[in-house]
Amino acid sequence: MALRLQDVVSVVHCRQADLELWIAERWVRPIRDDTGYLFGEADIARAHLIRDLLEDMAVEPDTVPMVLSLIDQVHGAHRRLARLVDAIDALPEPSRSELMRRAGIPPSQE
Repeated sequence: MALRLQDVVSVVHCRQADLELWIAERWVRPIRDDTGYLFGEADIARAHLIRDLLEDMAVEPDTVPMVLSLIDQVHGAHRRLARLVDAIDALPEPSRSELMRRAGIPPSQE
């Protein structure tokens, strides 16, 4: 679901000027077409997060880029770990068991 700027302002419960600032700072990166900005689900979630950081958690605006960067790094690591787990699960059983043994991971108790 994609939303326009005014819709995001209503959904996120923020001021339009704030959302425009977050776009200018590149904290939120919606697509821009001939009629304005188009926000995807990830953009809307990020706008919610930024609003929460600034209003509910009292994070200083100068600190927001660092917090967003750290969150992005955690999400990136999570995606890579999920791909690694999928790759390990796809290995034939003898190889998977040997890899787990070498990694020091005890056998599953299933």
